[in-house]
Amino acid sequence: MYTLRPYHKGDYQQVIKLFLLNTPEYFCPPEQEDLERYLSVEIENFFVIEDEDEVVATGGSNIKGDIGYLSWYIVHPGYHGKGYGKLLAQKNLDILKSNPKLNGIKVRTSQLVYPFYEKMGFVLISTTDNYWGEGMHLYEMQLQSTK
Repeated sequence: MYTLRPYHKGDYQQVIKLFLLNTPEYFCPPEQEDLERYLSVEIENFFVIEDEDEVVATGGSNIKGDIGYLSWYIVHPGYHGKGYGKLLAQKNLDILKSNPKLNGIKVRTSQLVYPFYEKMGFVLISTTDNYWGEGMHLYEMQLQSTK
């Protein structure tokens, strides 16, 4: 049985562990610094899913200007395909969509994960080769409708 709940500082090591379990397949090692900075100073809405007292998935959202962003979706490799990423994304999309000041919702991801966001209604707006690291390209996407 899983629990979706807000992140708290005591989850820090487990979130880093999730990142490392998904590196280098889904993340480049230097991105760990970005995640650490995010968890320390940039975090806004960030949630975890626990299964048997272990954090098995994370995901959040941030607002910059009048744009909402999905941030740091990481799922334990043993839990891929169980719908946890979708649960977290929907939770954050609901939060962002309820903000009348936003003029759009975006996500910055890689070529490996962009199909997940396509299924949620995001469309590709640009790509940058080797952005995250060698062979790991930036796919910038925007939600088709925020209603």
